[in-house]
Amino acid sequence: MAEIVFILVSPAREENIGASARALKTMGFERLRLVSPQCDHLGARARATAHGSNDILEQAEVFSSLEEAGADLSLLIGSAAKKRNVAEDFHRVEDLPGIIIQKGELVQLAGIVFGREESGLTNEELALCDLLSTIPMKRKYPSLNLGQAVMVYATYLSKLSLDYARRKVRMAGVNELRVVREKAAQVLEDVGMDPGGNIYPRIMERLMIMNKDDLNLFHSFCKFYLKKYHNRLK
Repeated sequence: MAEIVFILVSPAREENIGASARALKTMGFERLRLVSPQCDHLGARARATAHGSNDILEQAEVFSSLEEAGADLSLLIGSAAKKRNVAEDFHRVEDLPGIIIQKGELVQLAGIVFGREESGLTNEELALCDLLSTIPMKRKYPSLNLGQAVMVYATYLSKLSLDYARRKVRMAGVNELRVVREKAAQVLEDVGMDPGGNIYPRIMERLMIMNKDDLNLFHSFCKFYLKKYHNRLK
């Protein structure tokens, strides 16, 4: 899966850099690049706003130009509040994860570029980007500030690096599978399930791919079942 690098071009306020670092850390990203920053990204105000994300600030890479900052990236995506050219195709921020996923192994490093607080990216900088994107807004003003924009992008792009809708799945180990198989066999025997039938192997098959939470639930059920019907605790 592609790794995402966030690039801020000529940020002028420490607070915005700090807020961006906090957004990255919160949503599971680590890589921040700064192009010709107009303030100290390690300053007191940046650190205060980062609030627990100082490691992102300290590891931030500084470049003199966007061209230099994006030299090792296989995909560079620019962000802009409005179109500069009617011929340009702007992608909505929520569509970016799907676009990146579709490219598969062709994209190892992808960069998301954010422009200056007051004027955004120049036409020349936008021309360096492979794709252009935007955050759909109901009202043109007041627009999002830099820190807020980074947070919106990080939230949508977290689908690539942080699956907050699922917990990490731990498959059953060898010994666990043996115990699960023995317990399940006992229950199925008690209810008269034919081992040679079609349902029996399907049940066993599904039991073998249970994750940690499912395993814990199954063992809890068996604990009560075996104690009640077989006077067993294990």
